[in-house]
Amino acid sequence: MSALVAIRTMRDATKEDHALPHHHTATASFPARNPYLTDSVYPMAHFNPGATDSVPHAGPTKGRKLVPSDVKAVMLPFTSNPTVKKIGDSTIVIAGCTDGIRKIDATGDKFELVSILPYPGMEQLPEQSTDAALEGLIAQLDAAARARDDAKIVALTKQAEELNFSRKLMANGAYGFIDRDGCHYAAFAATKILKSTDDNDPAKPLRILQVADLAEHLPEGTHLVVAAQLYDGHIAAMAYGHMLLLDRDLKPLGSLSFDGEPVENSVCFDETGLYVVTSRHMHKIVWTGSKLSYDEADGGWRSEYNTMSREQATAAGSLTQSGGSGTTPVLMGFEDGDDKLVIIADGDPEGTNLVAFWRDTIPDGFQQKPGTKSRRIADQIRIAISKVTIEPSPEVLGTGVIVLNCSFPQPVADIFGDTFTGGLTRPAAKGAQKFEWDSEKHAFESSWINSEIDNTDVMVPVISAATSMIYMASKADGNYVYLGLDWETGEERARWEFPDDSRRWNAYGGITTLLENGDLMLGGIFSVKRVCIGEG
Repeated sequence: MSALVAIRTMRDATKEDHALPHHHTATASFPARNPYLTDSVYPMAHFNPGATDSVPHAGPTKGRKLVPSDVKAVMLPFTSNPTVKKIGDSTIVIAGCTDGIRKIDATGDKFELVSILPYPGMEQLPEQSTDAALEGLIAQLDAAARARDDAKIVALTKQAEELNFSRKLMANGAYGFIDRDGCHYAAFAATKILKSTDDNDPAKPLRILQVADLAEHLPEGTHLVVAAQLYDGHIAAMAYGHMLLLDRDLKPLGSLSFDGEPVENSVCFDETGLYVVTSRHMHKIVWTGSKLSYDEADGGWRSEYNTMSREQATAAGSLTQSGGSGTTPVLMGFEDGDDKLVIIADGDPEGTNLVAFWRDTIPDGFQQKPGTKSRRIADQIRIAISKVTIEPSPEVLGTGVIVLNCSFPQPVADIFGDTFTGGLTRPAAKGAQKFEWDSEKHAFESSWINSEIDNTDVMVPVISAATSMIYMASKADGNYVYLGLDWETGEERARWEFPDDSRRWNAYGGITTLLENGDLMLGGIFSVKRVCIGEG
């Protein structure tokens, strides 16, 4: 690969160029299962409490040109990361969308819509984003894309908004979860949480079990961005500048203000606390039994990290407009003796860094590193592929972490325009970089860079430990492909080209889900897709 740059450490220098054979299985541990969540590989957004976006089971290894019958789709305006539960031998997908909650039967090789549950008070939304209306928008977009008509593509943003793809609605259902009773939870309409159920019957539609409006417990003007169920069963409801802790019946137990600092993405957690990044600080938050706290006396902490101003972020084309981190935090280290870290990408105006914070006790004798904001920061290292903060969260397997560049060289003022002009009528956001954590040095080392990867879909990849591969959305000559990269080298090992040049194959803003038979499930605009390429 001509643009693949291998940056090897002294340890790597003794290895052969293709350090590991292609059948190699990566060794890694994963976060402990949360007993309050459904027993599934995908009970919540970002897969598990550590938000690692990695799985132990195998993905596909044999690339090929796809045909239309390889891709099964359920139409919708937008979904990010559908959740999965098992009901006996049935596999049920529950997708939180901008216009409601969809239940899909994915048993065996099926991918069939069972029901659409509109958000209460927003029942008109699914009536707007019908299959026919979405197909009409796709046809216009495809015509504009084939003509390389940049202005027309950008102008279609208004139609997309009318069909429920907009910044205003994107938080609806984006970060949901399924609890141990099979109930699905999703935030919607700025201040509300919807709890729904299908009574654990594969054939039954979802129905409303409970709706909680938390407006009176939140500052005026804020909105919920995520709901997550913690190891003690409590629910963390994260809002823009604020958080609430709820019981399983959605009753508030405690609240915590972030002094107006936005929370823009999801969270991660372990058995000891919740890890939340705002536009200016990284936090470990604990529940004492009577209050939420990040005070060290209570077992929590708070640390600054490098940030830029809103004006700098906007001028640099950052998707995160606050100037802070745009990533969901991710945990590393799950076994006794591992360094226990929480990792983000920062908003340093000199160039974004990968930053690791000590989750628990800072090691005795550890000295604060130059350029860091606090001794809590275990290490930070410049990300070579991007100057602004990374939007897709880092993905972790073992002591490795991968990040994607998502800064558009010629950004459009809206996300629909960036999505469909990037890599087609405007330059793509390109590049993937892997780092390794050295526990003896307490430091990151750059492992490899692949500068060819087109990331205009801003799609979070998935890592398979069994195949030692990273599966990620990309484009080639402006058309959609899915790639399998070698985890150890960054080299392409497999490629799946979508059947034609349609924009319907996008996976924008989603998180790649690797089903247990090896098929991919992809969120995005216009539909959620099952790509039938599994070998299991």
